[in-house]
Amino acid sequence: MSRVVFDFTGENFVVTGASSGMGRQVAVELATAGANVLAIARNEARLQELQAQYPANISVAALDVCDSEKMENAIKDFVGEHGKLHGGVHGAGITDITPLKSYDKDKAHKIMDINFWAGANFLQYATKKRISNDGASFVLFSSVYAQSSPKGMFVYGAAKAGINIAVQSISKEIAKRKQRVNSIMPGWVETGMTDMIGDISNKSDIVGNELLGTGSPCDVTGMVLFLLSDRGSWITGSNIAVDGGYLA
Repeated sequence: MSRVVFDFTGENFVVTGASSGMGRQVAVELATAGANVLAIARNEARLQELQAQYPANISVAALDVCDSEKMENAIKDFVGEHGKLHGGVHGAGITDITPLKSYDKDKAHKIMDINFWAGANFLQYATKKRISNDGASFVLFSSVYAQSSPKGMFVYGAAKAGINIAVQSISKEIAKRKQRVNSIMPGWVETGMTDMIGDISNKSDIVGNELLGTGSPCDVTGMVLFLLSDRGSWITGSNIAVDGGYLA
């Protein structure tokens, strides 16, 4: 069986949501491929565990991605130590059930803030000339629910749909420096985040019908690394499904 191997030796990336799930897997694979990685998440203990595995390649910052000042300071310090960014991944996100009949405004705003606005703030700062190189590549995590959302998840679906539109628009702004931005739309991936809603009565409706079954983080992260690499240098403004056939 063929195996794709990436080489990011000496390149610098920021990954949010890096303490678990797909964000952690992206950080691990980038570090394994030789990159310097700033791993950002709220869970300091998990970040320390990650750094202990890759002490030469992974730096960590325990913070809430909605705190733009702290995130910007962490990125600035990382760039000061390692040099400008070659790209970044906004993997931070939360999901929850928000049925219309029992709509929780605070919960809904939190979903939107972490999934959408934090990603927009991340891109606004990370694409600055003093922070990232020309040709830098960025990936935001969207979801298949941006296109086909099950009942009870209209807020999460709306946040992810917002990411897709933002990617299309922002790609036109940053192309002048040959910078790129794309989104990944995973299907149901078994992670700690999906476990949080795994006991609800309509889980079968939410999981949907992935033709190839549910996925694992490593089923998705290969596409992320491809988009960050030079092999993806002619792809921008795209929303790419990696979903086991959910949207087929």
